[in-house]
Amino acid sequence: MPPKRIVYKARSNRGRAALNRLNSFLDANNPRLARILVTIWKDQGDAITYKELREAIMNGYMSEATFQAWQQDYIKFFNESLSPVLSSACSIGSKEVAAALLSGADVYAPVASAIESWVQSHGAELVTRMTADGKEAISALIRYTTEGNMTVDELARAIRPTIGLTNPQAQANIRYYANIKAQLLENNPNMKDATAAKRAREASIRYAARQHRERAQMIAETELAWAYNKGADNAVKQAVADGLLPKMKAVWSTAADELVCATCGAMDGVAIDLGSDFYLPSGAVKTVPPAHPRCRCAVAYEEADD
Repeated sequence: MPPKRIVYKARSNRGRAALNRLNSFLDANNPRLARILVTIWKDQGDAITYKELREAIMNGYMSEATFQAWQQDYIKFFNESLSPVLSSACSIGSKEVAAALLSGADVYAPVASAIESWVQSHGAELVTRMTADGKEAISALIRYTTEGNMTVDELARAIRPTIGLTNPQAQANIRYYANIKAQLLENNPNMKDATAAKRAREASIRYAARQHRERAQMIAETELAWAYNKGADNAVKQAVADGLLPKMKAVWSTAADELVCATCGAMDGVAIDLGSDFYLPSGAVKTVPPAHPRCRCAVAYEEADD
C-alpha cells in the first residue's frame, strides 16, 4: 500500500522561497545526471557476455572482478560527473540562501573547505552503496534459479537488462518476465516455449528501461537536494559565526501539494536551533533534508525568538 499523502503548507514566506529555490535548481540539473547513470548501467550490461552470466549462475556467484569493475565505473561517474555538480549545488545553495538573508550577499563567500570535505566523504559512501546494491541484486537473482524457478540459460538471458537495478527492482523485473511468459503460454497453447520466452524477455527489457530511468532520476534528485541543502546550511552557520547574522533557527519546510508524504508532513514547521539535528518520526536523524529518496523538502532559516 502506498504511503498516505497529506497536504501541508509551508509555514512562512521564507519557507516557500526556500522550496522554490530548491525545486528550480533540481529541475535544471537532474536530467543530465540521470541520463549519465542510465548510460553507465547499459554499458555494464553490454560488457557482460552471455557465457560469463551462465558461468556465474552455474558457480552460484558472480566474479568479484565484475563488481570491482562496476565500482570503478561509479568512481569515474562520481569524479567526472557527480562531484562537480554536487560542489556546484552546495555553492548555489550557499549563495542563494545568503542572497535571501544578507544584504550585500554578492560579496559574501562562505568557506568552501567544509563542503568539499563533505562532498568527497559522501561520494565514497555513495559509490560503496551503489556497488553493494548491484552485488546484492545479482546474488539474489542467481539464488532464484537455484531454487528451480528458471533454467540457467533462461536466467542468463533475463539478468542482463536488470544490471544496475536494486534487488527489489531486479526481483520485480524477473517476476514480470515469468508472468508474461506464463500468460503467453496459457493464452496460446500452440506457442513454443522459446517464442514465449523471447517475447517475455522483450517486454522485461522495456520494463527494465523504465526502472533504470526511475532509479537514475531518484538518485540524481536525492543527491542534488542533499548537496543544495548542505550548502545552504553551511552558509548560514558561517554567517552566524562571522557575526553577519543573529542567532538563527532552522525550520523544516514541505511543498504545499498533494505529494507530501506522512513522514515529511509530520516534520513541516519543526524548528530547531541552528547546528542541532532534526529527528524524524522513523527515528532517523538528519541535519538537513532529504528525509528519504526523492524528498524535495527544504530548510528555511529564521531569527531565533530570543
